[in-house]
Amino acid sequence: MKILIATDGNSLKSKVSKRFGEAPYYLIHDSESQVTEVRENPGHDDNHSALIDLVNEGVLYYIVGNTGPNAFDVLTHKGAKLYLARGLEAEQALNSFLNNSLEPLTKATLKKPIRKH
Repeated sequence: MKILIATDGNSLKSKVSKRFGEAPYYLIHDSESQVTEVRENPGHDDNHSALIDLVNEGVLYYIVGNTGPNAFDVLTHKGAKLYLARGLEAEQALNSFLNNSLEPLTKATLKKPIRKH
């Protein structure tokens, strides 16, 4: 199972980012191999093609601090699931997810996208 954690830094000691789409890093943890890959957030276009690429790679679980409606809709329509983890380090959020104690999101946490200008 591949789990993405949107973070402010490039390690499991980093905080979960408050803004999924603007998170500087995506940590992708493979629960089978126990390997965590660090990727810089490639940014996004109007089609959210980077998110679609992640789902196509088998990343189906997303741990976020917040998500806007566009990313939420793109991911959930592709069969992915999002989980809320505010104020936690990535490692804490990952362990909480693996212990089934993170809140699954049934809708976006934001009414509109947040973007840096």
